[in-house]
Amino acid sequence: MRGATETMRRQKSGRAAGDLPAAIGALSLALPGVRVSPETFRLAKFDRPEASVPFWKLLYSLLKQIQGGEWKEPVDTGTRIRFVKRVAFSHGYRRLEFYELPSDGSVGSRELLLLFSWFLCRINLVEQLLMLNRVKLWDEITVCTCDATPRSWRGGKDPATATCWEGQRDARYLQWIYGRLHFRWRSWHAERQEQCKLWHKVHSYTVGSHANPAIGHFSVVEADAVRQPDTCTELLQSMESESSRLEAFLKWKPLELVYWRWMESVLDPETEDPGPHSGCHNRTASPNPGLTCHSAVRMAEEIDRCKSDLLALSDTVRELLRGRKLSCQGKAGVQKQELLGEREFCGIVQRAQETVRRKLSDLKGQSSPCRVDGVHGPYRLVFTGKRSHTIKTVSVLPEAKRAVGEGVTATQIISELQKRKVGLMAELKQRQEVCRRKVGDAIEGLGQVLLIAPVKR
Repeated sequence: MRGATETMRRQKSGRAAGDLPAAIGALSLALPGVRVSPETFRLAKFDRPEASVPFWKLLYSLLKQIQGGEWKEPVDTGTRIRFVKRVAFSHGYRRLEFYELPSDGSVGSRELLLLFSWFLCRINLVEQLLMLNRVKLWDEITVCTCDATPRSWRGGKDPATATCWEGQRDARYLQWIYGRLHFRWRSWHAERQEQCKLWHKVHSYTVGSHANPAIGHFSVVEADAVRQPDTCTELLQSMESESSRLEAFLKWKPLELVYWRWMESVLDPETEDPGPHSGCHNRTASPNPGLTCHSAVRMAEEIDRCKSDLLALSDTVRELLRGRKLSCQGKAGVQKQELLGEREFCGIVQRAQETVRRKLSDLKGQSSPCRVDGVHGPYRLVFTGKRSHTIKTVSVLPEAKRAVGEGVTATQIISELQKRKVGLMAELKQRQEVCRRKVGDAIEGLGQVLLIAPVKR
């Protein structure tokens, strides 16, 4: 019975090992970036240096698309490595061994394989890249009315205290950053306005030309294809490329579990490369059995002794921490009773009332029947007479009436965004008041300092 079980296990492992190249090949074809062969993945598992540069290029090409840039631009190795490390840190990757890799890209293929798999699992890398690189045959906008408040803010924590800054920033530097942000926002807003004007012209001039009565007009891509038929060849090539990536993605999904089982072996620190010299290690003479048994017994005794010492030390530390915690709680309670005066109590009550009022208004808005729920993602723009509707991309169905019925009007989205704006402005005023109060408390200790307000423009 045991022999049959072992045989079945070997057959399953052999089948999985045979499916692994197909899984990695399908994954590489589904990603719109630099192609990496299954052999490169195998070399990266054993931390071979020849696999480092291909993985740096792969990560750079994929993350550049995630950040909204062009990955085909030629860059040197140092710039590529700095960009990948910066993006990985911004997404929360905290493995120190990766950030200690040299800037020449000569080593660290195993760490790069772990980072690639982390992105693959953490941000749904394949699905996100397929969505970003899909061929857009219609005009669409991205709308989001979801609550994007960070978790640290929801718990009542101040983001200024929750963030650990490496050093204090000068106010002039912050003003310069704010100016750049404001300038880029105005530039982006002007660009979007010009694009909306172009959409409106195309939609209004081509009303009644579309074969689908629910749409009724051409998009910019369709109008350009009608005006310039030569561009259809490039459009067809893009659609064929997207179709090949989608076919590879469909092959990858059934084999995804094979890849993650293989990644478990990558995480094993005892993994060795079964190279041509592995047979020499297998023929090495084993040590004396008696010596091995004696060493194992002595090691077990040392482990038991260390375990008992650690348990005793843990009990001692736990008692010390309990006493220190009780004493700190008593001191904190006494100081809180001394410092909490009438002014602080009134301020706390006022802030609590403001928080309750804001939450009640949010609840009223959520329970309102005219509230727009689930408005998130790309939506298709449909011009219907004097009203502009947005129909979600995934909900456009062959039935014309059903497709229009599932749409959301632009007026509803505008009203929802205006409600969000009112709430954000109230929160901004509250935080400004808190900052103003802190500045006033700090100024009270500066009796001989003259503060001059900035000149109003």
